[in-house]
Amino acid sequence: MYNNSRDPPNQILLLILNSLPSSFPLNNSFIHQKFNQYGDINKILIFERGKTTKAFVEFHELKSAIQARRQLNGCNIQGGKMIIHFSRLKNLNLEIVDNSRGTDYTQASSNSQNSDSILNSRTDENNQLDLTNHISQTQSPRANSSPIRNEQINRLLESDDEDDLTIWKQAIPQNISEFHPDIQKLLQQRQSRLLRILNFDSKITGKMIYNVFSKFGNLEEILYEKSLSRAFIKYQSVNQAIIAKEYLNNIQFFDSQIRIYYEPLQSLQPTSFQDEYMIYYHDNQQFNTSPLSSNLLITCVQDPTEISEQIQMFAKAKEIKLGVNNIHLTMYSNADALKIIAVFSDYEFQNQKMNIILK
Repeated sequence: MYNNSRDPPNQILLLILNSLPSSFPLNNSFIHQKFNQYGDINKILIFERGKTTKAFVEFHELKSAIQARRQLNGCNIQGGKMIIHFSRLKNLNLEIVDNSRGTDYTQASSNSQNSDSILNSRTDENNQLDLTNHISQTQSPRANSSPIRNEQINRLLESDDEDDLTIWKQAIPQNISEFHPDIQKLLQQRQSRLLRILNFDSKITGKMIYNVFSKFGNLEEILYEKSLSRAFIKYQSVNQAIIAKEYLNNIQFFDSQIRIYYEPLQSLQPTSFQDEYMIYYHDNQQFNTSPLSSNLLITCVQDPTEISEQIQMFAKAKEIKLGVNNIHLTMYSNADALKIIAVFSDYEFQNQKMNIILK
């Protein structure tokens, strides 16, 4: 369990403190006092930019970092909020921030008589320094001996984007037990190559579902439970399922808005005579996905004029261009394009199947 962090547990924590008052002098001693109750701390590094204060705290033991994050994530600090994530850093090397706001408590603990002076020596007189400027001006051989040392810290410090740490943003609330069971299921979803689709229109068939969802990946199985307006679709890969869900979730499909959820991988079995169950084989062939679009190209059309008239019985086109054996369509919406894909993909007319391509 990662406790809802984007990254797995790590001894190094990333702190993001928002809306701290300018009058509050945040320093390593304050952070040390706040976190030290959960275990021995190796190092602390503070860096500030814009409206957000950011810091790294490295614990001696992993269990201490996990406990600290569990207890302090989301807490109030002087009117601001502290969000804590497990860092992706493997080691917090303070050589690149020598004489800045980095404190090495392992050195401090080795000499208890001088611990107070060591704890404060790097913080008090340097609290007004700009860390980015300091690093750019530092020319010590130690700091430059390894160009790849703490590359991630350098990237964070050198970025001009104030939201450069949004990759660590908190995606799920810590305590979801208070939410409705359906909401809890949403928050606990894990990406899967099996999708559960709800709220199909009563006129939808299994073939129409295949025509639409096969545009975004190779399908292995479809189980369409028509009486429940529900279908399960298994893709060849997780990435294909992700793409399909991204494009089709909450979209209008005929007269209903479909909802799509990830489903744990399982065997699909029809349970009634009304169910439609289909299996497909692709031999692990590569699939090239095109984005969902209101622009369509219909090929292998024997009579473009006749087919264009049939198409407009299902959805009104914004523009129609007739070719020798093809039709270029611009629909008014993606939902209208899906109607055409659902009905006319592999449609056989004058002994030839038509093909629809998203443009």
